[in-house]
Order: sequence, then C-alpha cells, then structure tokens
Amino acid sequence: MVKLENITYKAGQFTLGPINLELPKGSYTALLGPSGSGKSVMLELIAGLRFPDLGKIFIDGIDMTNTPARKRPVGMLFQDYALFPHMTVEENIGFPLSISGADKAAVAKETGRIASLFKIEGLLKRAIKDLSGGEKQRCALARAMAHQPSVLLLDEPLSALDEELREEAVKTLAILKKEGQTVLHVTHNRGETDGLASFSLLIRNGKISTP
Repeated sequence: MVKLENITYKAGQFTLGPINLELPKGSYTALLGPSGSGKSVMLELIAGLRFPDLGKIFIDGIDMTNTPARKRPVGMLFQDYALFPHMTVEENIGFPLSISGADKAAVAKETGRIASLFKIEGLLKRAIKDLSGGEKQRCALARAMAHQPSVLLLDEPLSALDEELREEAVKTLAILKKEGQTVLHVTHNRGETDGLASFSLLIRNGKISTP
C-alpha cells in the first residue's frame, strides 16, 4: 500500500498539492492529466527522485518521506524505458538484483522466472539494440519487477508505441494486474487504461480529483 499525506512540492511557479492519496495493495490505479499537470512529478516523489516540501509518504506502512530512491521498494518504468544498451536482456533484468547484493545463483533464478512471466526467456542473450519496441518494453517491465517492488510506477508507458505495439503492450500490462502488483499508471490518454485500471484519478494544475 502507498499513502501520501498532505504532500506539497514547489518547483518554480508550479505547486503540486496538497495531495492526499492512498493506493490499496494490489490495485491498478490510473492517474490522468495533461502535460504539465504534475503527473510525472508525483511519480518521482513516490520513487524518491524528488522530496516533498511538506507531508509524508508511506509505503507498506513505513515512512519513506526522506528515504533515498535506491532504498525504496519501488519499481519505475520510464517513457523511454532507460535500458542499458551495453548489457544483454538478461543483464538488464538482473541488474537491480545484482546491486542489491544477491548472489549469482539467486540472480539467475529470479531473472529466469521474471523473463518467463513476460515471455522473453528466449531473448535473454539478445542485445538491446536487436529488440523490437514491444520486446524492449517487456524487458524494461521485467527489470522493474525483478526485485519484487511494493509498487510499480509507469510513466506514459504506451505513448511512444504505434497501434499494433500498443495492443501488445496492453496485454503485457494486464499480466501485472493478474499478478496482483500495485501499479500507478500515469497517462494523458483516458482510453489507454480501459480494462486495466481498478481506479482512476484526475490531476490538473497540481490538484487531484476523481473523474
């Protein structure tokens, strides 16, 4: 579960909040809003890439307000996927586990499990440059899920895909819902999360409301 209490964040002339929000465990929540509304800023606050001026952030009941990103049980999928081009698919997926101190056997086992979940076990030795758009997204999702995060943050995950790849990607995201993963999916396109989201929220000018 993720809980934001009276979160306020200022950047120049823009103010986010105050935000009060609770994401139930296992929920798939869509956060809808136009560019500049504060969607990505809110993800970065939850991930620990930014810190609020006021308020508290709780993850699984633990106060994470001032906890650095590397110590938060959070996975994040960026719009451009941010895969490491010099690594194979297998190395990309296993990277979060390796830097957490897991031994090679544990990394290999979990990498295989998560690759199978996203149906990319046959691509593990492939270079990133040799992947299609849909394969890159599945690789990025697998990497974000490898350390079993309490919450997965998706920043416009479908916006860069053409229609055919978007349909494929939606099926991949449905796996997250089936697995009971807590997800916050940010988008400007309401139709993008139809059939995926358990809840939908609107954000405009830094304020949240329900549709």
